[in-house]
Amino acid sequence: MWILKGTLLGTGLFLVGAVLFLIAVMGPFAANRAIGLSAITGITIHNPMFWVAFFASIVIGCATVRLWQVAVRVKPEAGS
Repeated sequence: MWILKGTLLGTGLFLVGAVLFLIAVMGPFAANRAIGLSAITGITIHNPMFWVAFFASIVIGCATVRLWQVAVRVKPEAGS
């Protein structure tokens, strides 16, 4: 279960980081400015560092979920 939770956490962190990265790289959006799809794919999926960051965020998410200590509640027995 921790693998699923870590993957979801890592993917969420990556998506937030990717959106912020795109906003930072593309600069302020002007009213009459078009951004081509080839420009966006050139700085994302065609960039090896994009994929390194993706897998690193999944590893960080899995490590965070795995190492996070969770208190386990012990149920008292019915006869005590």
